[in-house]
Amino acid sequence: MITATGLTKRFGETTAVDALDFTINSGEIFGIVGPDGSGKSTLLRMLSSILVPDGGGVAIDGVNVRDNPLMIKEKLAYMPQRFGLYEDLTVEENIFFFGRLYLVPRRQIRERLDTLYGFSRLGPFRDRLAGKLSGGMKQKLGLVCCLVHTPEVLLLDEPT
Repeated sequence: MITATGLTKRFGETTAVDALDFTINSGEIFGIVGPDGSGKSTLLRMLSSILVPDGGGVAIDGVNVRDNPLMIKEKLAYMPQRFGLYEDLTVEENIFFFGRLYLVPRRQIRERLDTLYGFSRLGPFRDRLAGKLSGGMKQKLGLVCCLVHTPEVLLLDEPT
């Protein structure tokens, strides 16, 4: 469960998120819709502990995001609009790289590859450099890299 209470973020004189309260229960799919510049990405960055709110707070399964960013890292994956793949690494090397960032043992990453390749259909491209993938395939690879550590919460910023 994600709980936001009085969540606020300002950039100078501009208030991007203003005293937002909400709860997302486990298993729910929750969408955030609004015009450009309305604070959607800012909200996701606060939920993932990348940005510190100016007011209020966020808890995931009762764990305060601001106070426990490393605990949150295990539970959460955040895929920004432009996911930072390593274009000079292959598809599989990217998956292993991000898996190891999340401290997933290499053996477990290997065990998860069939599932990850199965839903993404990236298996035939496992040895292709990420820089040589189409835009859509890069998006899929970014998602696979987010899911390699089996997070409980997945935050997607403008998934296409």
